[in-house]
Amino acid sequence: MYLVATSKGIYKITGKEEIELVCCEGESMYDFILKGGRLYTCSSSNGVTIDNRNVIDESCWRLYELSLIHISEPTRLVGSEMCIRDSHITDFAVYKNKIIASVEDGHLLVGDELSSLKPIKFFADSHNLLSKGNYLYITTADGLYVTQDLENFHVIEKGYFHGIEDLGELILAQVRSKRPLFLGKEYKWERLNLELPSPTFGVTAISKIDNENIVYSTSSLVEINLKKLEAKTLIKNLPMTRRVKVVDH
Repeated sequence: MYLVATSKGIYKITGKEEIELVCCEGESMYDFILKGGRLYTCSSSNGVTIDNRNVIDESCWRLYELSLIHISEPTRLVGSEMCIRDSHITDFAVYKNKIIASVEDGHLLVGDELSSLKPIKFFADSHNLLSKGNYLYITTADGLYVTQDLENFHVIEKGYFHGIEDLGELILAQVRSKRPLFLGKEYKWERLNLELPSPTFGVTAISKIDNENIVYSTSSLVEINLKKLEAKTLIKNLPMTRRVKVVDH
């Protein structure tokens, strides 16, 4: 089963042409967590809700489960002295025992805990983070970056990158393109020769099923075998995806 946060609500997809609206009709939804039978949602227009009950009435772009905290405007987490006008936190990661927060547009924020987050020199329109071993990967509006020390940053590939997924041995990243998928690790990556409906701005289009299979969702939802480069479309004409997740697949 897949849950898809879209520009017009959250949908459940269980099979080919099997789609059901489960929450937030007409709202632009950016993230959600389904935990213990409860649905936590994150919206730029309606803040954070739990089972459709509003609990935080301010813009939200990402939910991250440290202890089910919400990610919203940087002022809420790090103080007004670090606020960048019209910026917001887009993701969290734990890297080398540090909490990392990405900001769109802004510096990476780093700290031992949320209350101690401080900016470092890296500045970009940042979208998603992935911590794996000795490496931190950052998807941004101008490229896919990797660092091993939070001081030196190497650009792997230029482009409007958004989603990034750990597949085990390899990592999958998604760029705004008709051939949107890159596969690799560390400093060695390749573009997959697979044409798909292109993501637009703000779309995290990929989610892992297993080490060889993913779900890809933009204006259509597609199951993809990465080893065979085979794609099977389950849903067409979907409201534009913001984030897709595999649930009890």
